[in-house]
Amino acid sequence: MYFGGDVYSSADPFATALGHTDGKVSFIGSDEAAKALDPEAIDLAEDFLTPGIVHAGLVLDADSASAQRLHDQGYTHVHALGTAEAIARFAADAPQGLSLVDYPELSDGDQQQRASTTAADFLALGTLPDTQLFVLVDSNERLGEVLESLRTDAAHAQRHGYRLLLDFSVDEGHVEALGRSGVAITLDPALPQPLSQLLAAGAQVSFSHSQSSPWATVRSAVVGENGIGARAAFNATTRFAHRAAGNPDGGVLVPGADADIVRWRVERLVVQVADPRVAAWSTDPRSGTPGLPELAPDVPLPTRIAL
Repeated sequence: MYFGGDVYSSADPFATALGHTDGKVSFIGSDEAAKALDPEAIDLAEDFLTPGIVHAGLVLDADSASAQRLHDQGYTHVHALGTAEAIARFAADAPQGLSLVDYPELSDGDQQQRASTTAADFLALGTLPDTQLFVLVDSNERLGEVLESLRTDAAHAQRHGYRLLLDFSVDEGHVEALGRSGVAITLDPALPQPLSQLLAAGAQVSFSHSQSSPWATVRSAVVGENGIGARAAFNATTRFAHRAAGNPDGGVLVPGADADIVRWRVERLVVQVADPRVAAWSTDPRSGTPGLPELAPDVPLPTRIAL
């Protein structure tokens, strides 16, 4: 049991305490109730508890971050793409608390649950495979070709949970087609992206991360001409990433959910005001919305603290 902090939970936007038992969240609520339930509850000293961050598209190569580094940064899940050997090495080095969702390279005749492939190889397929396929797309031109191919059997792609990893700045001309496709997309907000347009079109967006902190990724998604709300950006690093991998219940802290918890030291929590005519951030608790760390450029980003 933990008390004396802030808990990011849709079950109680004012929660300051959390308990977990046998790997599941058992309590969300107030300090008083937590201490009554467990006199030995741990004091969070005003730290912030959130669901773990998900890296929704890590391509394993010589430049990719190590499993330990990602864990230290606050990630609890990684969607890893690469050769079977690279995935095995990454899994062997993963510390306790970092879970792996693997997408090994697609091989002829394979019937694995999940697989990855390049856009060029995908376009060369004669039929769409019966697997959760993660397609690596490297340009807007290739994206147009992949979307056109998916249109031939959109129901198949949706039924099997196809995804697209978009490693470039998406052209706004693809927004409507991505929204209609029903296929989840993963992209990096550190690149200029039409995020608000994608969400408005109904695209299923999760994030990959190229920056040194997952909160820097969230900040990149919030600021800028096409920025989105902080809550939507945080959801793209948690709930939406779990959903894209076929786990619709992940990425939340509510009673009965997995106790996938990370503790953060933060400057202060705020709620973003949607109306651009007023201040960008608000501390007004009457909003009834769970606060998130302030992500202004002059404010230090949250740092992970061991539970």
